[in-house]
Amino acid sequence: MGCITFVLLVLNIIALVAIDIMFWAESAASGLAGVFGIIAFFIGYALSVEVTIAPRDFWVNSAFGIFIKKLGVANMTAFAVWFIGNLIIG
Repeated sequence: MGCITFVLLVLNIIALVAIDIMFWAESAASGLAGVFGIIAFFIGYALSVEVTIAPRDFWVNSAFGIFIKKLGVANMTAFAVWFIGNLIIG
């Protein structure tokens, strides 16, 4: 189980970096906003348990379900910061 979640997390980070490389090819401002989005991804992943996941979820959902929720919160944080960064910078 831990191996699957690690692989999914690494693939998600690789996808974010690949998307950021495409943003840099478009413009430097969009690429910079993508870097802020990647930083926000790590912050969102680290804080997702304290911010969005209720204690009841640990009893009801599996460990993989909790991981998917954490990944969803981190991705939404990254994309929101990227979008706001593009509005402000670019």
